[in-house]
Amino acid sequence: MSVNTRILVIGGGYAGARTVQELSKKGFTDVTLVDRKDYFEVTYATLRGITEPDNWGKRSRVAYDDFIRGRFVQGAVAELSQNTALLTSGEVLSFDYAVVATGSSYTTFPIAKSEKALNLSARESEFTALHKKLALAKSVLIVGGGPVGVEFAGEVVSCFPDKKVSLVHGGDCLLNGFSESAGKTAKKQLESLGVNVQLNTSLKKMEGGRYKSKTTGKEYQADIVYLCAGAKPNTSMMRTHFSNALDENNRLDVDANLRIRHTNHIFAMGDCANVDELKLGFLADKQGVAVAENIYRLLTNKNLKPYKTNPKMALVPTGRKSGLLQLPFAVTTLRCLVNVKQKDLFISKSFKALDVAKDKKQLIINPGL
Repeated sequence: MSVNTRILVIGGGYAGARTVQELSKKGFTDVTLVDRKDYFEVTYATLRGITEPDNWGKRSRVAYDDFIRGRFVQGAVAELSQNTALLTSGEVLSFDYAVVATGSSYTTFPIAKSEKALNLSARESEFTALHKKLALAKSVLIVGGGPVGVEFAGEVVSCFPDKKVSLVHGGDCLLNGFSESAGKTAKKQLESLGVNVQLNTSLKKMEGGRYKSKTTGKEYQADIVYLCAGAKPNTSMMRTHFSNALDENNRLDVDANLRIRHTNHIFAMGDCANVDELKLGFLADKQGVAVAENIYRLLTNKNLKPYKTNPKMALVPTGRKSGLLQLPFAVTTLRCLVNVKQKDLFISKSFKALDVAKDKKQLIINPGL
């Protein structure tokens, strides 16, 4: 194995950052991580971070330079070819192996993933401003009843019980992709907290910040509106040279070993790949470990190890004291299981997996939970 093999990892979320760290452990010394922002963020904590930006928000972020065991380049890839990546700055990075872990974007929901706050201080300022705007609102409209919308509705009403919170979803059950039982449980829990849940309601935006049902014509208006739907995979950089690798949803088509089909040196994972499992952070982390292992196997002339997809399993809080756990065989609301995430929103677990030094974590577990 040549530890000097040039490896480029594009995207520093759970999948990309974990890949870099695992490659370092295996002895690779020429690994470069490229990301638009200069910090890693535990996305499990961002929704609660908007209600408490000085506590949960700040604790969930760390600069890449403080923990990444490789070269970090802040920038965005405009175009990827077989052995080079052209950045929007004009810089060209060459590689022998590449890993595409660019995730997805919520262009209308900066709480989940910011499009503008590209450094740590800017992100903290953004959260402070978003929190102030939310705190001043008397009524809140959340559009989209997937995991993000459901969890956010619970966070808002738990922190601000006097606000009028409505959750509008276009489907006939919350939590698309989960079991029907999970969706019904989430609806019941949110309604018990005072959230007005409306199903089978698709909205279109009108003038003056109003929204109207596409079917009934009913108007919806609130002091603040959050669009928690419409996540799109970040794969535009692949269109010029790898258009044949994009599926109908603009996700990268990968084989059982997480390699982009028709290539033998470029891998893809996380939200931007069409792996048949839920698009969740802890699964992206598992994929990062798998990709690092397969790159190592390629360079040591060993057979690649197919990635084993995971069954549907996810933990969705619906407030500070409630939530549900989707298991492969059932849905449970047992407090002892739901509190696994409520404890610290997996911040410490995420940092431990990435080998973030303890003095960089700034973790203070809230004794009230």
